Amino acid sequence: MRFEINAGEGWTRLFPETFSFHARRHDPAELYLQLEDLWTKPRLLSPIATRREAEEVVRRLCANVPRYLERTLDRLEADESVDPQLLLRVYEDVALLVRLFGRFLIDKQLEGSPPLRLASHHLRKLSFRTLLALVRLRVRPESIAGYQQGTLVLVDPTYDASDTAFLAVLAEADPERVDRTLLRLAESAFYRWLEDVCLDEENQSFERADSPFADRETEVLRAAAARDVRQIVRGRDLSIFLKRPHNRDCTRVLKRLEAWFLRQYDIHHASVVLHHSALLERGEPDADRVLSRHSPRNYSLALGLLLLPFVGAAVAYDRAPLLFDFAASAEVLVVVAGAFWYLAYRFAWKRDLTFFHASVPRIGAGIIVGYLPVFLIDEVWDLSLRAQFPLAAVSVLIGFATLLYLYVEVQRRLGDPKEAFSRAGGIFLLGLLEAAVLGILATSILGRFMVYRNWATLNQQSLPFEMIRDLYPRFEGALPRMLGIDPILAFPTAVFSMTFMAFFIGVFLQLLWEDLPITEPL
Repeated sequence: MRFEINAGEGWTRLFPETFSFHARRHDPAELYLQLEDLWTKPRLLSPIATRREAEEVVRRLCANVPRYLERTLDRLEADESVDPQLLLRVYEDVALLVRLFGRFLIDKQLEGSPPLRLASHHLRKLSFRTLLALVRLRVRPESIAGYQQGTLVLVDPTYDASDTAFLAVLAEADPERVDRTLLRLAESAFYRWLEDVCLDEENQSFERADSPFADRETEVLRAAAARDVRQIVRGRDLSIFLKRPHNRDCTRVLKRLEAWFLRQYDIHHASVVLHHSALLERGEPDADRVLSRHSPRNYSLALGLLLLPFVGAAVAYDRAPLLFDFAASAEVLVVVAGAFWYLAYRFAWKRDLTFFHASVPRIGAGIIVGYLPVFLIDEVWDLSLRAQFPLAAVSVLIGFATLLYLYVEVQRRLGDPKEAFSRAGGIFLLGLLEAAVLGILATSILGRFMVYRNWATLNQQSLPFEMIRDLYPRFEGALPRMLGIDPILAFPTAVFSMTFMAFFIGVFLQLLWEDLPITEPL
């Protein structure tokens, strides 16, 4: 690398030296001093140049270097004819250049200035990219395993953080020293890029028209994921820097990632990070373990399973009433048993809140608040006795109003209408699932009392509870208003109407009370 100038008579060197990136020939300090001379000695550029003009030239140089280096890397990586050893040298040289220019910006207090803030962030991305490539190409697998387990000591008393020492280490043949240095520097570059740039939404580096980056969410996923992974599903899909048990930096970044994904309404990746963090703390391997089941498809399947006994009863209850009563009671027992299993075993005994946080508790809390007025109002129970059309029309309208609000909220955050509708639809299905489960649970416990209070009166006379089932017309087809084997009963029409109402109230109470996303952690 050398500096040249053209004053109208052809290109001439500004300095006699050419920096060659060989540790035995040159010191990186020489290149830094050349930048310093360009900054402080305007006469090198022209006899009539001023200090301000010289500084402006260096600023423009620093602003354009990251884009040039990234284009060079992209071109070489895409060219299959490039010798891998040559590409390895390019990674080493670019990593050193990025360190040098980054240090120059810091020393001149230019890192935070508006014209160069974007270039500074770009240098951090390039630093992480090149150092990660060097880790993959030069660090031994056993050192990576020791790093993840916490047995590899990265910092030793002889550590030198200078650019000269970094260039010397790259030229050394000592694999242990190379492994420690590259892992230490790559880890630092990972935190500086992901935590200080990608997760800091105040910098606006990804929203500018001249941004060299992809959208913020894409860059976060690229940094957090292992190589060539589009969606994180298992532990092996995560970056090696997020797999260090009992490491404070790793724990801090995982918590920030979880909160950020939730604010992006990306429940799947938030659940992945949450479960990975919990397993990492317990020391359990998760390389091949599916860390999240959150998806609109799974929500729909779960809702379908809850509806299955009722749909079957609507078609063929008169043919096998005992079968469908048994199926409804079994479903109620499964829901109640699941609730007691979590509360008594996972929470009270194991003190494990992973499932609680992964279920997006702010949605559940809103639904519970929504159920308080809905469940105890007599008119809602009377509405569940209405004919098919008014009950279905009210529920569908309420459901679409809820989905509309969710879509507007998500679209305002994400911008992309297609992606916003997909995530809003997922949140809507998750809310319906939680509301339906809570409805089955609540009606199984208090439904008999509310039914006797609202449904058992005819001509101002109270009827025995056993007569209520046959007192009212079927809701749809052969579906009764009550199903099950006494005392384990299900109330499909009541749960159907309350599910939409409670979710609707919970969502809009969230809107009125707090200016926070409905997926915001509690």
